[in-house]
Amino acid sequence: MNNLEDKKILLIICGGIAAYKSLEIIRLFKKKGAFVKTILSKNANKFVTPLSIASLSQEKVYLDLFDHNNEAEMDHISLSRWSDLILIAPITANTISKLSYGMSDDLASTVVLASDKNVFLAPAMN
Repeated sequence: MNNLEDKKILLIICGGIAAYKSLEIIRLFKKKGAFVKTILSKNANKFVTPLSIASLSQEKVYLDLFDHNNEAEMDHISLSRWSDLILIAPITANTISKLSYGMSDDLASTVVLASDKNVFLAPAMN
């Protein structure tokens, strides 16, 4: 983690029990000088709050594919273009399955499918 200065990292947090560890990931990335934007899945919202994430990342937290506050902005396209890399941590078995089948039924999976950047998966299950 030496070369993260000014890197743009898109962190996708899925709804596993390890979601609370994502707060430490954000803190460490920020400490190394990276910019971090976050997508919080519907179930991740049950483990960590958007307020906690926003206060650490100093960025808006993205929750929904259809955000009525930003109707003109296509978040999945802008987020996939913005990032230098995508980290999904923790990623659940459900999300791994959806990505492997090419499903895009939420913001997280749509961003990954729209992106041409490296995607890193950090599974956390059982």
